[in-house]
Amino acid sequence: MLSVWLVRVRRFYRVNHSLTGPHGTLRYLFQVPPGHDLTRPSPLVVVLHGFLQSPGHQREMSRWDDLAAREGFLTVYPLGQGIPPHWDAADAGETPATRRQVDAIAALIEHLASRYPIDRDRVYASGMSNGGGLVASLVLTLPDTFAAASSVSGLYTLAPEGPAVPRPVPLIAFHGALDRIIPIAGGVRRLGRQVPDARDWMDGYARHCGCTASTTEDLGARVRRTTWSGGRGDCEVVWYAFAGGGHTWPGGVPLPEVITGPTLAEPDATRLSWEFFQRHPRSTDAGVRGPSTPRA
Repeated sequence: MLSVWLVRVRRFYRVNHSLTGPHGTLRYLFQVPPGHDLTRPSPLVVVLHGFLQSPGHQREMSRWDDLAAREGFLTVYPLGQGIPPHWDAADAGETPATRRQVDAIAALIEHLASRYPIDRDRVYASGMSNGGGLVASLVLTLPDTFAAASSVSGLYTLAPEGPAVPRPVPLIAFHGALDRIIPIAGGVRRLGRQVPDARDWMDGYARHCGCTASTTEDLGARVRRTTWSGGRGDCEVVWYAFAGGGHTWPGGVPLPEVITGPTLAEPDATRLSWEFFQRHPRSTDAGVRGPSTPRA
């Protein structure tokens, strides 16, 4: 019985590559979609799973690879650190564990760009829950690396502060009103840190980006979209709050409702994130940096 359980655990946390450096060893899941054109520069989406979850689970739930195959971009799914796998999503300048993880993600991007024609002006980050919290750490720490980012039910355990940069990272985020694990209104502690009100955090990030205007729209009876615009470097911040959704990936594969709450078909977080990413390359003359053909 124990052996069967161990086999299932190993399968759940399966990866197919690892990268070792000063940051330690980062294990990850990466494969080129069948038929993908590797003679042209490819966007890259770094997808981060939540607490206790895995690269394979995040890939299946979010359906990022389905969209990548249709739209012609690459995805990579790092595995969190420790037991159980997680991300230390705090201030990278003050927390060594966060610094190591941020450095590991940066090294992973460099590693892939040395082997595949990655368009360095179209590198994006996307994360769920604890992984969404690391997305926040990444965009605040590495604004010159990521063109844009997205987060679903993000656990934002660091303040959206830091030095003003010429081009802060545009961010799109999603949060369900029935999320009991990371409540949209905050007010609880998770992983030893206080959970903020999600809208307040987004508003703070928009101020960090220098946004000067905001609009709020009701998209039907369930979905409310707030957009902050006019930021430095044309930065835009978008937040979808939706009634009836739990700690789940909207538009993705449903999770056990008794644990996470309901999964809505709309808004489709993966599709909307990709549309947002397409509007926000890091520069208007996006081009490839790295080898013109892949290396093993």
